[in-house]
Amino acid sequence: MSTQTILFEQAMHAIHQAERILVMADAAPDGDSIGSSSAMLNWLIREGKNVTAYCGETIPHTLFYLDNIHRFTHDVQVFDEPHDLVMTFDAGTLVRAGLTDHRHKLPADHTLIVFDHHMANERFGHINLVFTEACSTAEVLYQFFAHHRVVIDEPMATALLSGILFDTSYFSNSGTTVKGMEAASALVACGARQSDILRHLIKNKSVPALRLWGLALSRLTYHPTFHLAYTYFLQEDLKFIPQSDEAIEGVSNFLNAVCEGVDTILVLKELPDQHVRGSIRSISRDVSKIAKLFGGGGHKKAAGFTVKGKLKIESGKVIVS
Repeated sequence: MSTQTILFEQAMHAIHQAERILVMADAAPDGDSIGSSSAMLNWLIREGKNVTAYCGETIPHTLFYLDNIHRFTHDVQVFDEPHDLVMTFDAGTLVRAGLTDHRHKLPADHTLIVFDHHMANERFGHINLVFTEACSTAEVLYQFFAHHRVVIDEPMATALLSGILFDTSYFSNSGTTVKGMEAASALVACGARQSDILRHLIKNKSVPALRLWGLALSRLTYHPTFHLAYTYFLQEDLKFIPQSDEAIEGVSNFLNAVCEGVDTILVLKELPDQHVRGSIRSISRDVSKIAKLFGGGGHKKAAGFTVKGKLKIESGKVIVS
């Protein structure tokens, strides 16, 4: 029996035995973390389980088309309830899961299941379904459902396909895999609402948002020595744009897909709390190692980090100070 099979069996047993379940999306919610956790939520609701869904941050409005998305709460009082099973999705650490300050409130005998595909995952659960060859956490969950012959209905299929398409940038980045594409095909056959996904995840940029993208393109700088191109966003660029995080989402993936002759892309964003967030994409480098140097992580070809400081422009160069 393979390790994957054993883990799938252990996870399903824990779900069947659980009386109160807490489903947790990553504390930095995106299409994969919300898509995968929503798929699990919809299945548990269908199965009549007592389930609560939690996300520590505001869910992007572009994902509001997912079924039962209103069931997610930001109220930390959910950790005062006696959940005997907790499941996290797309989070590589307790911090990313949003559990650092709350896990001690859970019953001592609770079970923690981790669903993820990031290489840097710290395997912080009792049962760790972490398969780094998968293109997304949604693919991991799809394989879990397929193994147990769970009927995937339209809401589940839409959520899972959203996660796969988000993390592969619609099969355009290096994380795209054969199994991921096969899973997507099966999900379409299960009734996944492709038109909803396309409309909300791709055709979702307003004119102000596109002007921000134009600003990023105007600042794009190439360093031939490092075979790297970078751009940046200052806080003053973003303060008049509603939901600016969503507005600039995808810039690094876009540049990585279209920049000819450039191996690595770096997009820096100044945050309002005196921090700077970096998003790195590469064709051949293991950028997860670079991100890890700054306390971040991710995949070999797609990673990110956050450091303390502000962006300063000096002599045409951008520095973090």
